[in-house]
Amino acid sequence: MVPSTTMHPCLLVSEILVNIFAEVNERDEEEAARTLAALCRTCRAFREPAMKVLWAHLGTLVPLIRCIPCVKTIKSRGKSQDDLPTLALEREMSSADWEIFLSHSRLVLTCGYYVSRRDKHPVLNSPSHDIGTDILRALSSPPPSSTVFPHLRKIRWTDSRKDSIRFFRLILTPALEFLDMSSITDSVYSVIIPSINDTCPSLRIMHLPKWPFLHLPDMFDKWPNLAYVTSGPLADATIQSLGRLMHLASMDICLHKLHDIKSLVENPGFSTLRRLVLRAYNINLVTAFMRQVKSIHLREVKCYLPHGTTAVGIQEWITILLDRCMPRRLEILEIEDYADAGAEFPDQFTLTPDTLRLLSRFRGLTTLDLATACTYSLDDTTLTQLAICWPSMQSIALGTHWGWRQQSDVTLKGLLSLVRHCPQLESIGLVMNAVTTDITSQRPGGGIRRSKVTSLNVGDSRVGDPLAVAAFLSDVFPRLLSVDAFNHLGGRRRPIPAAKEYEEKWKEVERLLPAFSKVRAQEHLPVGPRRKALLEELYLA
Repeated sequence: MVPSTTMHPCLLVSEILVNIFAEVNERDEEEAARTLAALCRTCRAFREPAMKVLWAHLGTLVPLIRCIPCVKTIKSRGKSQDDLPTLALEREMSSADWEIFLSHSRLVLTCGYYVSRRDKHPVLNSPSHDIGTDILRALSSPPPSSTVFPHLRKIRWTDSRKDSIRFFRLILTPALEFLDMSSITDSVYSVIIPSINDTCPSLRIMHLPKWPFLHLPDMFDKWPNLAYVTSGPLADATIQSLGRLMHLASMDICLHKLHDIKSLVENPGFSTLRRLVLRAYNINLVTAFMRQVKSIHLREVKCYLPHGTTAVGIQEWITILLDRCMPRRLEILEIEDYADAGAEFPDQFTLTPDTLRLLSRFRGLTTLDLATACTYSLDDTTLTQLAICWPSMQSIALGTHWGWRQQSDVTLKGLLSLVRHCPQLESIGLVMNAVTTDITSQRPGGGIRRSKVTSLNVGDSRVGDPLAVAAFLSDVFPRLLSVDAFNHLGGRRRPIPAAKEYEEKWKEVERLLPAFSKVRAQEHLPVGPRRKALLEELYLA
């Protein structure tokens, strides 16, 4: 019987082939381009679907430009690793050159543009060549009635050369949904922004530079579908236009000054916001901004403060936040400052139990990170009361980044209580007083085990007997491998007395953990045929 050479009807459907080739592209990352190129040459039915997948997502413009016959490569004469070969034109682009370029560019959906290796985005491909300005000027003058990237949905642009501005404007199309200009310079940025207003009505995600001050009162009104925004300092009127967006879900902005606080507070917005990241000079700017936010959908709040805060500032911030969102729905709460507490420590920098109990109203928290210059007035009882309110907590860090710089009233019993009431914990940062271990040596954890925890940050915790502490930690955290102690402390931060001694003891705890982990594993071996195999595996490890 002669085998049939007829292709299955399903493989004649372009959409099916695109899905198949897209799967090939995802599963074979290293050889994907070669495989797709081979599929293009296999048969006419495969060519168009394979071309769509091959050119849909480009890390840089380089592969597209290298398809132009009149493009040559000029080797770099520099010795630095960042010096790349440069693409340049041998002659003017002809109609045939344009036809080849446009036949490929029409298939591009997402693209990145990078001037050099220093500008590369970590997620996308590194550039293999620099693009000469003569190419940019040529591509800025396409044939009449032609659109260079008719289906482009996503672009990352880092080129701040003036010769690139005209070409950049050319690729802005009504279909564009994602625009990242976070790395371009102020001079180019101020020229480009007005061009985007009326050209890209479909924009949903926008990343703007974080350094220039932007004063365009009705700028964001041009993009009614905008959902994600990253930006530098904005003028008050620009902030108000941002707050009026009906689909805004995520915002990451810098706060420089808020001149008209009264007007902002009287016109609250951001009703659809789910994620808020604020970078401000101090906590007062953050608190003032939060007064104009009113969203029952808020799930994540992060604040970064280069000039620090005080305990009173944090208390006011938490109080305002409780009023501006649905406390039970907030899942992630983080604040980080980079300033020293100064001579007023610890009087103005102690978070009291009353302040900390405000956090108990955020009952849906999964992540809590308070990396500030403040210390804590916290004991086992208060920590237990808080832990009871956080059944979904997965990651918690209370001041371990900078340390408490004074003796903690939280003991190992407090840590045990925390993990008892927060069964989903995976990451813990807590300053403790582990000098005395008033816990039974038989089963220190009392049967409580959290296998997901593999590392523990103890900041500037005091510790006594490393052997007893290692026994306790290995019982509660059978897969614990590392203990981070005193690693982030320094500069003008006040070290606690005998800091070096405690640091060495915590290192000894960390050295003991692998042996204890093997012992704990043996204690919980299954009964039956697998027991012998697991024992052999433990001894050979």
